[in-house]
Amino acid sequence: MATSTPPTCGTSISSKDMHDIKIRYRISPATMSLLSSIPKSPDRQQILHKACNASELRCFPLKQAERGFFREINDHTAIPYPIKENISQPWHKVFLLIQVELLRTGWPNKISAAARKELYQELGRMLVLLDRVLRCIVDFLGVRRDGRGVNAALDLLRSTWSRVWDGDGRELLSIDGIGAAKMDKLGRAGVRTIRQIQQLEFCHIERLLSRNPPFGHQLLQKLAGFPRLVCEFESIVQAPRAPTPQETPPPSGICPWVCRAVMRYENEKPPFWKKENPWVSLVIEGDDGRLLWFWRGGIQKLNESKDLLICLQTKMREKIQVRLACEEIVGTMVSMTHQMPEIVEDPGSGASSFGHVKNL
Repeated sequence: MATSTPPTCGTSISSKDMHDIKIRYRISPATMSLLSSIPKSPDRQQILHKACNASELRCFPLKQAERGFFREINDHTAIPYPIKENISQPWHKVFLLIQVELLRTGWPNKISAAARKELYQELGRMLVLLDRVLRCIVDFLGVRRDGRGVNAALDLLRSTWSRVWDGDGRELLSIDGIGAAKMDKLGRAGVRTIRQIQQLEFCHIERLLSRNPPFGHQLLQKLAGFPRLVCEFESIVQAPRAPTPQETPPPSGICPWVCRAVMRYENEKPPFWKKENPWVSLVIEGDDGRLLWFWRGGIQKLNESKDLLICLQTKMREKIQVRLACEEIVGTMVSMTHQMPEIVEDPGSGASSFGHVKNL
């Protein structure tokens, strides 16, 4: 999917677009109506709140025996988004259980072993349903041309798939066999990301973690499939403005630019992570949060690099954000800030400027 959008955010969605999204993700009309109330430029908390209120996730009632457990999660754990009302609704259960799972600090003990086992089973079903709802939200916000919201929803999607919050410095916990103790040992040595581990010698890894061979070699083999994404971006030439009488001219100060985005990976072989070929998304966002461009595809499309020529409607010297990441894997995002050139009188004269890329 790829889309080029005009320079406004919060565009209304047609009934056909709503119907297509509903059918694509098998979402109820009630949930689609709920999504329409998502505010402009929502953050991660607002998206998680709306997703947990979806009718698809109302099948997890909060049982009387679980209330003390969820009050403990809400009041005495480090979840980022506690609830300020009485814990009693089905969405409270999903909202809190997802957060405490992503903390990776373990669940509170205020629940029986049988109830804990049942909750683990429910959590698996919650994550499957939440995946559907979040992907629906990504498409919904994309059609609405809300770039900031799309990025927040994709951030949450990566986090729930990896079962650890993206961007909180704990991505090492997404590696099978790396727990909190090993993460702390690596952190004391300044190693906090998967990319940093990939740059170490296997013997150095074994020394840091006090493990014997072939632990380091096996870990590096496991991490060889972790996607190491690269993105380059440039504005090439100002496109001529030639609207037909039926077209509405762009607002003053907005100019079409032909741009080029190049995406690839540094891995020797196509990335393959946890038995899956990951999907990647490219999101280009204006300085006011509007969505300028969205593209997604399987990572196989990046074999030998993926070169996109796109036309963006941007403001003069606008600083745009370009983000490329795998949809289900934390720690894969590369982010670019690019300042668009000044508008020139003669579009044929052209201009070229590369963005600055940083790995997050």
